[in-house]
Amino acid sequence: MAFAAARSSQDTMAEMNITPLVDVMLVLLVIFMVTAPLMEHRIGLWLPQSSDARREPPPTVLLHVEAGDLFRVDGQATTGPALEQALADQLAREPGLVLKVQVAPEADYQSAATALAAAKRAGVANIALD
Repeated sequence: MAFAAARSSQDTMAEMNITPLVDVMLVLLVIFMVTAPLMEHRIGLWLPQSSDARREPPPTVLLHVEAGDLFRVDGQATTGPALEQALADQLAREPGLVLKVQVAPEADYQSAATALAAAKRAGVANIALD
């Protein structure tokens, strides 16, 4: 019977242990495979195009949101149900207007969301939060 010669304890091992390297590479591969599809999500942005630098700025309408579902459109007080009609009337008078929304600190989130939803339903395309 042939037995392999026993290694002495003084011989150095000339092989490199690549198991930790393979483990790290597999973890990185899994991370990249999971995050790569997330990189494909895009956000649609409509940026202004400057065709003429001397053009007048669009008209601005101020919408102030106060506590208790009270709104002011260019200084005139209105309530939630009438807000959409008031904004549609402003948009009919001044097409392409910019709606500047100011929310009072004491106003709740629902009032602000109601104002933004009414502006969107009225057809306002340019909304600026102030």
